Amino acid sequence: MNLYEIGIDSPVVCQQCVERYCINDCSNEALSIGSQGEILVNMDVCSLCSNCEEACPIGAIQLFNDEVFVCNLCSGDPECIKACTEGALSLEFRKENVSLSEFENTSVKLTPSQKRYEYIRKQGIELRKTWRENRA
Repeated sequence: MNLYEIGIDSPVVCQQCVERYCINDCSNEALSIGSQGEILVNMDVCSLCSNCEEACPIGAIQLFNDEVFVCNLCSGDPECIKACTEGALSLEFRKENVSLSEFENTSVKLTPSQKRYEYIRKQGIELRKTWRENRA
């Protein structure tokens, strides 16, 4: 997600939230939790109903060309981390899953792209403040 007008270029990936909105709304039980907390998609069972896409309050899961896209942490060896030439990305496991309940009500009826925009916009407030303080 790029919000260049306010100085943010950030990926929006699955936060492995405590609510598990996508799993709870999957009518075919096509989604499961992997050994590292990542969301796994069984495309043999998935009906492409888009319930998971609609349920995720931050737009981290999306249907495109008959596929479900959600970050699965590349089985514990994320390609994005290896590709980042600045060393700005890392994989850190939390002791507790994060709650996304604050985004649940505001994301109703938004597209995945709009949800990602709102998530980064809200998350970016503190990031921008810290960045500006460090540049002063």
